[in-house]
Amino acid sequence: MANKCISCNNCGHVGWSKNRGNFLITLVLAFFFLLPAIVYEIWRRTGVGVCENCGSDLVAPSRACATSKPSDVGDLIVLGVLGIIGGIVVMVLYALVDVAINAYTNRNAPPPQLTQREYEGSCMMRGIKYYQSIKQHPITSSGELVLDKVQADCKGSKDGNYKAP
Repeated sequence: MANKCISCNNCGHVGWSKNRGNFLITLVLAFFFLLPAIVYEIWRRTGVGVCENCGSDLVAPSRACATSKPSDVGDLIVLGVLGIIGGIVVMVLYALVDVAINAYTNRNAPPPQLTQREYEGSCMMRGIKYYQSIKQHPITSSGELVLDKVQADCKGSKDGNYKAP
């Protein structure tokens, strides 16, 4: 794992190493491709890393560090959040492409035909609204239940419209 105490063979620096590679590459990968970002981040963090002073990878482990190791939890949190955002973006793009493909393939399809039950249901709703509008709900002026009358009138409706008496 990087962030180990190292001794640089290039410049002579003794101290903590930094990770190989660039965190910006990890961010771009995490936004678009989550699995390659994970692999890249594992590669960055394995090994002894590079010299903090000159950036050389000609380093050797050392026991001379007196201070504690710096934390890189913030980078991991940013990587996780960007991975989640990238996953959401990919799902939204997939959904948009799916909707566009379905709209394109169904562009010439005829409109769906209503069933007899749907026509009768539409007729009944309009019939009940009619009797409510003339203030004869739930019983008509002839003493008949509105629901029974409307149901009988709408039986076998071909267009879904209620024909008022």
